[in-house]
Amino acid sequence: MNLENKNSFTLIELLVVITIIGILSTLILVNIPNIRAKTRDTRRVSDIKSIQEGLAMYYSNNQLYPFPYLEPGQEIDGADPVSTALIADGVMHGVSGDPLDDVPYGYSYISVDGRDYQVKYHLETDSIQGHNQGENIVKP
Repeated sequence: MNLENKNSFTLIELLVVITIIGILSTLILVNIPNIRAKTRDTRRVSDIKSIQEGLAMYYSNNQLYPFPYLEPGQEIDGADPVSTALIADGVMHGVSGDPLDDVPYGYSYISVDGRDYQVKYHLETDSIQGHNQGENIVKP
């Protein structure tokens, strides 16, 4: 009776494979929230660039930015007066709000006299070059 079977795994080999799978699964699960935050930050930066481009075209058409929106700022969510002005002027088809839509996240627009503006937004990470974690401000 030959007990050697070369076609099966030993208990040690199975334990090593299970351990490796467990370590990889843990690494992936730990990094998922960070990956999601980076993805939201990438979308935020893209949204802000689109809003800036829309505001530049609006200014080109009207020689003013949408105003008056004073502190603490008009929240940009796609249905606000700033978004409505950009859509009505034909410079944008739609305006996106922040992916989290939670404090302190959100896009805030301020223009006192229509000659300039500020758009404030927050990032969760510092993963995007040229942008800081926390509050960021863009101007024309």
